[in-house]
Amino acid sequence: MVNERKPLFESVQRYFLLLVIAVSLFIILSYVLSMGLGIVIFFSTPEGLEFSHRSIVLNPLLVQEFEVTLNVSVYFLFLWWIFALCFIAASRLRESLHSKFVGFMSKDRSSPWSSNLLTMPALAAMLLTFIIVLEALQKQGGLPSGELPVREPFLSFLLVSQAPIIEEFLFRIIPFALFFVTFTSLARRSSSFSLSPSRLKSFLMLILRPDEAKRALGLKNIGEDGLLGGLSVAEWVMVLSTSFLFGIAHFLSGWGLGKITQASLIGVVFALSYLYYGIQAPILLHWFFNYYFEVFALANELFKIRILEYVWSMNILFGFLIWAALASLCVIALVVRLSKKLGGVSAQSSRIVPSEVP
Repeated sequence: MVNERKPLFESVQRYFLLLVIAVSLFIILSYVLSMGLGIVIFFSTPEGLEFSHRSIVLNPLLVQEFEVTLNVSVYFLFLWWIFALCFIAASRLRESLHSKFVGFMSKDRSSPWSSNLLTMPALAAMLLTFIIVLEALQKQGGLPSGELPVREPFLSFLLVSQAPIIEEFLFRIIPFALFFVTFTSLARRSSSFSLSPSRLKSFLMLILRPDEAKRALGLKNIGEDGLLGGLSVAEWVMVLSTSFLFGIAHFLSGWGLGKITQASLIGVVFALSYLYYGIQAPILLHWFFNYYFEVFALANELFKIRILEYVWSMNILFGFLIWAALASLCVIALVVRLSKKLGGVSAQSSRIVPSEVP
């Protein structure tokens, strides 16, 4: 019976992963559509062209003493190209989207989460539905996340487009870069900072692709040791502390108290995705919550098409589907394990010979 249930579990798991891959590929196409739509809206509509000729004053380090004035169109194209490069990196690094799909179709048993771009729609949709449920619970408890002041649509679009890059560098990449410098120095028991080419290459790889760099250095990593075993206590402290500061920063920028919890939990996912997939992963996940939905909202307003509703519904349904499927797989796995234990107990009891009665 146990042997029959195990193939059943593997079959259900395989069909579930096939469904996830199919929907993920479809959502990835919507990501590509949003990238093109941003260019169209910004440079082919009267409102976008008028706004693109303006100048904008930026505070990249979030301090008034450091300001940069840029042309809006140049700045938007700069942000757009960073997102495009992140997409390319996500599709090719660690395990490419093509190789993962081919491997799955040939019954490859490797981790389904090794491809960043293929995993991103599932991870983003799960995070989105989790935050929606959390927001509803917080409202019931009198702790809503609040809203930011209403701004001009194109200004709002530009500001939410820059957030994935600026905030990820401030709250994830720069803090972890400083941590990695200390971390590798302690790991190598070095008392001085060396500027040798090999050392600089190691630091650069730790910043760009932390997990693969740690593996190359012979350190514990998520790919080989799992999420719990692949991160040190110090790394978990960094994940939690930077995520909490991320939540506090949202509250200080005008959100309600409830946003601290939401942004902090989102920050944990962003940080873990950075440590596993690389520098492009948290930027893309952050991009999903900012640029992706905002560009479809603008398209609704300018072109009078209801594409935002379809995109929103598609991602929410996908998120709930994955949560439900994962719960079902956990139940099936638990039943298989209990059946195996009960089968072992039955086999032992059947081998017991009753003692002779004197």
